[in-house]
Amino acid sequence: MIEMEENDVDEKLIKWNDIFEELVLDANSLINDLWENINYIAIFGVLLILLGAANVATAIILGRGTKIIIYSVIIFVTCAVSGVTQLQRWHRMREKYSRLHRLQKEMESN
Repeated sequence: MIEMEENDVDEKLIKWNDIFEELVLDANSLINDLWENINYIAIFGVLLILLGAANVATAIILGRGTKIIIYSVIIFVTCAVSGVTQLQRWHRMREKYSRLHRLQKEMESN
């Protein structure tokens, strides 16, 4: 009867080990996706700022008039504020999840 209990324990441990391995794989996938999305935030923040600057530069180069330049500056300010906000969010999220990303890299190297 004791042997049967040991076999049951071994089977349960094997099942738990399988579940744990699946969870580790899912966690690694989730961390990679999260880190990739965090980096997209930075890319889109920079693109917004560049888009606003390009809008102003185009208006000045084409010299279509004061109203167009003023509208372009308004668009630039809107894009710049949005871009800076995105970059701040990127920085906060990168700081928040950097430990998790570092732990995942350590697990991969072991």
